[in-house]
Amino acid sequence: MQGGGPAGGSPEGGGQFPPIDSEPLAGGAADLSTSPASRDAMARLTSRQDASGEAASSRVEGFEASIHKIKEQVLPRLLERVDPEAAATLSKDELAEEFRPIIGEVLAELKITLNRREQFALEKVLVDELLGLGPLEELLNDPLITDIMVNGPEQTYIEKKGKLEIAPISFRDEEHLFQIAQRIVSRVGRRVDQTSPLADARLADGSRVNVIVPPLSLRGTAISIRKFSAKPITLDMMAKGGSMSDKMATTLKIAGASRFNIVISGGTGSGKTTMLNALSKMIDPGERVITIEDAAELRLQQPQWLPM
Repeated sequence: MQGGGPAGGSPEGGGQFPPIDSEPLAGGAADLSTSPASRDAMARLTSRQDASGEAASSRVEGFEASIHKIKEQVLPRLLERVDPEAAATLSKDELAEEFRPIIGEVLAELKITLNRREQFALEKVLVDELLGLGPLEELLNDPLITDIMVNGPEQTYIEKKGKLEIAPISFRDEEHLFQIAQRIVSRVGRRVDQTSPLADARLADGSRVNVIVPPLSLRGTAISIRKFSAKPITLDMMAKGGSMSDKMATTLKIAGASRFNIVISGGTGSGKTTMLNALSKMIDPGERVITIEDAAELRLQQPQWLPM
């Protein structure tokens, strides 16, 4: 490859890289983006892109809305044919298998025809409604979501990759949301009502839940869920991520392995539970560990662990 040549050489430069005129050519490519026709074309293109995005979004929202509308018609008839106590003993997959022919009968009675995708979506929504946490299930199953904040039946925010955004879900009404809140707290032996409007609980995976209902909450039932990572976090991972130095990680490993007394303190969301879970990895597997918590949130990594 030839360069531009020495200072005293040919002004044209190398044959492979001819010189570029610094002045734009009149009516050439440099003027294309500023011409009226070009601006109009770009405006039309942007308009079409925006319209296609809105149409795709509306199609998704329309599909979900239609499924939920059908669910409202099917659910009462389904409950007439199903024993709720027996259904509660089944897993979600087993319940979906049991529901499939019954849902088909109900749809035939209502004269509703669904394709395979729609029927599968309807089954999932019905199972989540009866055994799960309704609209919250899809948010709980998303590994990228770390926080869920329900501010009444019509507004739910999520934290994804450190940013807050509105979630594409809603509850039927305040009563529906209150039932979901009751289902959460009842699993850990708590209750929430007007006399006890505040409750802390946890989900099966250890996620931390706080529920507030009227009269404390003025916008209806409020639920906040802080999800825990399904993958255990270690001290090495924390050091690699910049949460602590390598020397601090080594010090904590030695302190944990040596059975030192360690006090972990900090504000809400500062990482106390994460730190204790990581430190627990240093406890000898032959030790028996007993933990006592108000709301059980720890996920220790020991074989002999008795949470209370």
